[in-house]
Parts: sequence; structure tokens; C-alpha cells
Amino acid sequence: MRTLTAAVVSSFAPLLLAQEPPRLASEQLPVREITAFKDGHAYVVRETALPPGSTSLVLDELPAPVLGTFWPFATGGATLVSAKAGSETVSEAMVAIDLKQVVKANVGKNAVLGIADKERRERIEGRLLATPARTGDDAAEGDIVLIATATGTRAVPLSAVRDVEVNGEFNSTVATEQKRQRLTLSFAGGGGAATVGVMYVQQGFRWVPSYRVDIDGNGKASVQLEATIVNDLVDLRGATVNLVVGAPRFTFAGLLDPISLQQEMAQVAASASYGLNAQVSNFLSNSIRTQGAAQIAPGPATEPTAGEGAATEDLFVFPVRDVTLKKGERLVLPVASFELSYRDVYTLLVPFSPPLEVQHGLQGQQVVELAKELAAPKAMHVLRLRNGSKAPLTTAPALVLTNGLVLAQGRMRYTPIGAELDLEINAAIDIGVKTSDVEAGRQDDLRRSDGTYGRVDMAGAIELRSSKREKVEVEVRRRVLGLVDDVGQDGQKTQLDLVSAWNETERPTWWGWWSWPNWWFRRNGFGEYRWTVEIAPGTTVKLESKWHYFWQ
Repeated sequence: MRTLTAAVVSSFAPLLLAQEPPRLASEQLPVREITAFKDGHAYVVRETALPPGSTSLVLDELPAPVLGTFWPFATGGATLVSAKAGSETVSEAMVAIDLKQVVKANVGKNAVLGIADKERRERIEGRLLATPARTGDDAAEGDIVLIATATGTRAVPLSAVRDVEVNGEFNSTVATEQKRQRLTLSFAGGGGAATVGVMYVQQGFRWVPSYRVDIDGNGKASVQLEATIVNDLVDLRGATVNLVVGAPRFTFAGLLDPISLQQEMAQVAASASYGLNAQVSNFLSNSIRTQGAAQIAPGPATEPTAGEGAATEDLFVFPVRDVTLKKGERLVLPVASFELSYRDVYTLLVPFSPPLEVQHGLQGQQVVELAKELAAPKAMHVLRLRNGSKAPLTTAPALVLTNGLVLAQGRMRYTPIGAELDLEINAAIDIGVKTSDVEAGRQDDLRRSDGTYGRVDMAGAIELRSSKREKVEVEVRRRVLGLVDDVGQDGQKTQLDLVSAWNETERPTWWGWWSWPNWWFRRNGFGEYRWTVEIAPGTTVKLESKWHYFWQ
């Protein structure tokens, strides 16, 4: 019976070995294309040629994709059957780095062990038999080595071994068992041109844009866009990196796909929307994915080159080809250069101040903080740029120079093609600002349906004085708490709602110092005045406004 069983196993062994799927390391399923978003998500396409006659491949790593974005694929006549993730215990040879590992690495050889503990010191000579360990569900490593001596077999604590002398050839590597998570891709069909791979969205790869804006003082700005690529995801060799301008929406960002085998995956809320958004539906489009067949052996590394960008649905993409970048590395490269027109504008925002009744109730440090916040505001120098380039401008730091000398750093904001944006740079020290608010009148005992109120009338003034050598244009906004009445100097007045007021400016620190009652919002509101004035050198302009509020 033993002979028959051995013969049967022997006859089937070649077939079993042939069915063992080829294993791929990460570099053998390379990244061919990766689309980088500024929020740290990346759309990764990894593919390779399907070895002739193969029906499955095993990838020695698992991605951690966003829920619903993992898609294995096959092309060139091959058909995807399945993708299976699982754990497998494998044996790996590792360099022995301590005495315990040296003993395990040389089991079966004659050796001399130097033993030392609190009670004894001795040297034991014999053949190393084993370092017993349990396997299975209750797997555990032991702390003893069995050694055959001239008088018998001894069990020696590994923790007591102080030196080891091995007779004959010394083995410096030890076999250790590791639990690895692996991905098995199964296919059917295929020919010489068949390729297989996976595509998914995962966090860990992003690009950080920066602008350099060099103004000539005559309305022309030379603009350069550069990208810092941050790779904390996967090694790249000769890959195409797509740099995306735009704000993609990933509905299930933060939730991992089950293929990642993560034990602590968050549950999708029952109220979540399961509709496919536009970005996910575009993942399979030709505009994002490279269709060419890949070769397993990568070619020589070349310098990355940025191509001319193009619009893709709601996004704008700058392709950068031949990028070689290891995980953990960073890469800075130029993306685009263009010229924009601009004009110098000065802006002034006079923020909200609390009602007089609230100001009178402040004490101590609150008075100091309010005085700092309401101190004479500064007029700001702004470059009003018109985007006449072929690509939208994206939100990014912008280093501003004038004829090659650093002037300031501002913040570029997203701006479509053909639109204007304000790039704020420095405070205008040559434009003086003085503001004043005075109580212009008061009426008491005004009866309304919800109670008795007092009406407080306010009058405000803003004085601007220019010390510049040329005439300047200043755009002024003043915001008030209450209801707008009159505005002078051809200004405009607008009554705002709460949402509009807080969307355009930060809530002032003093807002939380007082508990605002419901009647305040029922009887009052938020007002805004706007002026655009020209100020000649050495002259002063005064801007006036009136408003009122009700107090109970």
C-alpha cells in the first residue's frame, strides 16, 4: 500500500507543480500609470504581461483601496475569473542576528555552546538536534535547544547561551515563518499579447503645486507652475504620473475595501448613498488608463517630462512621463510656464464690531483683545490676475517677485480659464486708514409684537489717505451688525444673511463673548457697504455710512 501511494503521488507531482501559480513581487506587477490628486488619493494602474500558459498570478502584497474602487482586469484575449485575497504562512531565509538565531540556523551540526547563568558556567559539546516549537493554532516558540552529547541528550535554555562555536561550515541564515497577505488573480484564455493587472484608488500619493509669479511692473506676469510629488505608497519606475487640477469626490473615502483584509474596517452607514459618482465611473475610461501592453522587465530609467495638460470631464490633467520614484521619496519638477496680465488693486475690509451695549459690558483682557481686533485695518496690495493660460489655476502657495527680487508670498486660488483672481501680497504702508463709529441717535420704548425695543442709530466714517507717487484704486468693504440705511460717495449697500456673512470672512473672536438672544436675529441682520474710489497722491477720501439696530 505504501509503495502504491508513493507511486500515485509521484505521478501527480509534476501536474501539481504545474498548477502552482507564478508569484509576482511588487516590481513584477509595476505601476504603469498613477493619477495623483492633491488630497492624497491616487488612482493606481498596475499591469504586466500574462506568462504563456498561466491561468493565475499571485501578488506578494495587498493594496488598501477605497471601498468600491478595486478592479482587477485582463486584456488581449484573457478573461478575468476571480481575485482572491488571503493569508499564507511562508518560510523565508533571514540573516541570523543573535545567538538564538545562530543556534537555530546551525541545527544538525556539531557545536560547542558556552552556558552562563547565576548558578553555573560550562561548555557543552555535541550535535545540535532541534529548537522545539509548536505549530498550528497554538503556535509558540520554545526557549530550549536539544543537543546530543557523549552521555545523552540535553535540553539547554537558549537564553543561557553566551557563545556558540560551530564545527565545520557555518550557516549564517535562519528559516523563519512569516504570515503574508497575498492576492491571487485567476484568468482564462489569453495569448501572447495578454496583459493582466489591477486598478484601485488608495491614499498615500499626492502632489503639491506651487507657483512663482514674476511681475514686471507694467501689467505682465511670468508664471511658473511646479509640482512636488510625495510618494508614500509604492515604488515607481518609468511610470506616467497624471497631476490633477480639480476636486474629485470619493463618496466612501476613509472606508477600506474588504479585499484589503483589514480587521478594523469601518462599517458603511445605512444612510450612505450608494450611487456611483462621476469620478469612479471615469476610472475605466481611456483618458485615464494606459492601454499598451507592459513588459515585466523595466527599461532603463529616464528623466521625467511634463506634457501639455488637457481637460478631462470636470478635471484638468497634466501628464508627467517616465517617473522613477521609490516609496518614501519626493520629487520636484516643473510642470508649466505661461504669461498672465495683471493690474495693481488695493482692497480694504473693515470688519464687524459688536453693538455698543456689548462693548460696554466687556472687562479686562476682552477689552484689550477687542481693541487689537478693531484697530485701524490695513489696505492690502492685490495683484488682479486674468487667467489667459490654457489651464485653470489651482489653489497653491505663490511666490511673488518683481523683476527677480522677492516681494511676498501669497495664495493662489482655483481660477477657471478666462476668469480673474486676486492674489493678495502685502499691506499697503503708503495708504493710511482711519475709522470711526458714533451713536447718531436713540429711540426708546418702541413696541413690537414680540416686545418693547430700543433703536440705536449709528454713523460710520472711513478716511483714506494716500502717500503714493501715483493715483491708486482702492476697493473698500465695510460690514456692520444691524440694518443698513444710507451710504455716501456713490457707494453700494446690501443686507446680508447669516450664511453670506460667515462664508466670506472668519467669525470674529468676540462673537462668543455674549449669548446672542433669538430676538437679535429676528429684528436685526448683517449689512455691507462697498466703494471703489481713486485716490490721488497726497489726498484724503472720506467714506460715510449709516445703519441702525434694535436692542431689547
